[in-house]
Amino acid sequence: MKVLYAAAEISPFAKMTSTADMLRFLPASLQDKGYEIRILLPKYGSISDRRNRLHEVIRLAGIEVEIGDKIETMRIKVASIPNAKLQVYFLDNDTYFKRKQMFLDDKNQFIADNDQRLTMYNKGVLETLIRLNWKADIVHCHDWVSGILPLLIKTKYADNPLFQNLKIIYNLHTPEHWGYLSPDIMNLLGVSDIDTTDIMTDGKIDFVKAGIKYADYVVTGNYVNKEFEPLFEQFAIKPVVIQGAPADVSQKFSDFYKEITGDLV
Repeated sequence: MKVLYAAAEISPFAKMTSTADMLRFLPASLQDKGYEIRILLPKYGSISDRRNRLHEVIRLAGIEVEIGDKIETMRIKVASIPNAKLQVYFLDNDTYFKRKQMFLDDKNQFIADNDQRLTMYNKGVLETLIRLNWKADIVHCHDWVSGILPLLIKTKYADNPLFQNLKIIYNLHTPEHWGYLSPDIMNLLGVSDIDTTDIMTDGKIDFVKAGIKYADYVVTGNYVNKEFEPLFEQFAIKPVVIQGAPADVSQKFSDFYKEITGDLV
């Protein structure tokens, strides 16, 4: 079974929240169980190529991503998680990811061009899979940064066979939520024709609402209590609760993957 992990952080490469530590363990443990895992995250400027032994995948050079009416290109670099056999794919672009900050600046403020950076990341994930010609059985999105990915799969990329007949999981690990973007981001994403009424909060596109609405399943993790209950009620969904020690979470996700796909590894 093939599973894509879309996340903004994974230890030891980049960390904003406790999610990075969970993702250090979870996908590697699932790969040990026989799953084929791909992890894609931005290649922030704080990630040292030399220290982390990154190397560029030449056949994936020059992937084009539309950001509104302009086109950016990406390089893809890979590195292995220390003491694990799992490789991480880094989306490298000097315009948006060369700076060392992730999505908050040195004063803990939301970076002004995050709408373009988030567009680059979320569309870049899908464009990378197209270049790889890699069809996932499950797309597992983590926290607010990848909340727009289910929307893209179900709308702009819906006609691509690579994104048909798969299951999308939206996983909220922590209550931290910075994903409130100007409605203009829908133009950058190329989905300006979508009715955004129910994914708006105070006049902004709410990435968590988008993830909840468009994913097939919503999962809550160890550090989420009732923070998102109003959103679950809005969309009339009951999230799947997967919590516990790392080994327990790994087995629960393995069972869950099999349940929703009707497949065995």
